[in-house]
Amino acid sequence: MTMKQSSNVVSLSGGKDSTAMLLMLLERGESVADVVFFDTGWEFPAMYEHLEKLEAFTGLKITRLHPRMPVDVETDKSPFDWLFSEVPVRRRGNGEIHMIGRLWPNAAVRWCTGRKRDALNAHHLALTHRQNITPPLRQCIGFAADERHRLDGSIQRNSAYCVQRYPLMEWGITEADALNYCYRRGFTWGGLYHFFSRVSCFCCPLQPLDELRTLRRHFPDLWRRMLVMESWLPENKRRFKDSSVSALDARFAAEEDV
Repeated sequence: MTMKQSSNVVSLSGGKDSTAMLLMLLERGESVADVVFFDTGWEFPAMYEHLEKLEAFTGLKITRLHPRMPVDVETDKSPFDWLFSEVPVRRRGNGEIHMIGRLWPNAAVRWCTGRKRDALNAHHLALTHRQNITPPLRQCIGFAADERHRLDGSIQRNSAYCVQRYPLMEWGITEADALNYCYRRGFTWGGLYHFFSRVSCFCCPLQPLDELRTLRRHFPDLWRRMLVMESWLPENKRRFKDSSVSALDARFAAEEDV
């Protein structure tokens, strides 16, 4: 894949919007320098099948970034599982360890998003040092035209080597438009969008309660994995949304018995 005449670098979450953005860029004749996917290890299995199908369809190799682990850590867990349940978390200022594991993310502390952002920034900077790459790179982000609120108050992380671009907003493509466009081209994610409004990490605490019910009912293996993940945490550190995964499990089970 040549990168001489392009500065478009697609940030691919793998969902409907970023997938439509990539396909539309190519359809409109725009070249793409790189397609970058950050693999948390918490993805739906169907997402990996989708990525392989997307590579075959476009002929582009997707660059897969992974969370980094300290070289001296001995654990059987994946990087995000380790960060979730085992990493020593130090206080700012005195550096004292005040808890083990970063626990479930929440709206105020989205440590998972921070790891993804840092990995993407490092990758973009590395690209500028390769031959045939002309900065600034244009980081293409798949915010849809009806998601302009996501830009309100956000920090535009532009620099001398990388500027942010929102092609779907440029083209007036809504979330519904993006999903229908992907369906017409044969991308279905194994039916995930029939169950969920977002197809990011299966264990994300920010997903609606109804979708957690759906996860438990239709994806029991993934739900059981969440219960295992919770067991790695101290009992007083298991807050997930407003309770815990095990409490939600009991609640959903009781609802089904009614």
